[in-house]
Amino acid sequence: MKFAPVLGSLVLFGVIVQIILGFQVSAGVDELIGAHILMGVAGLVVVLVLTAMAFRSKSATIYPKVIMGILTLVVLVQIGLGFQLLNGADALAVSHQANAFVILGLSLLIGAITMKAAKKQSSPSSS
Repeated sequence: MKFAPVLGSLVLFGVIVQIILGFQVSAGVDELIGAHILMGVAGLVVVLVLTAMAFRSKSATIYPKVIMGILTLVVLVQIGLGFQLLNGADALAVSHQANAFVILGLSLLIGAITMKAAKKQSSPSSS
């Protein structure tokens, strides 16, 4: 069983749940802050694993490697912004929310590239 598609789906699902949780937290449901932090850090771990898998793969082109590297950096920035929000930097709330949608877009992009590459590998070449 290949774990990359499973982990990629988990990241995408987690991003969607995180966005929903984040909007709930920003609306004043402070009880969800702990779950939001835990999921964010767990998401970082999954993204790091996927990035390591992309860089170790011999068949992966440069595109998944670059996108996963960017995604890792964006997730790190997101966690940093989140901790700044916890310390009272409320002016960063919009940046934190916008960054969540950047993570969502990058997750969708890497999924599309992975799906296209898998389809290309499974179809017989007609040359």
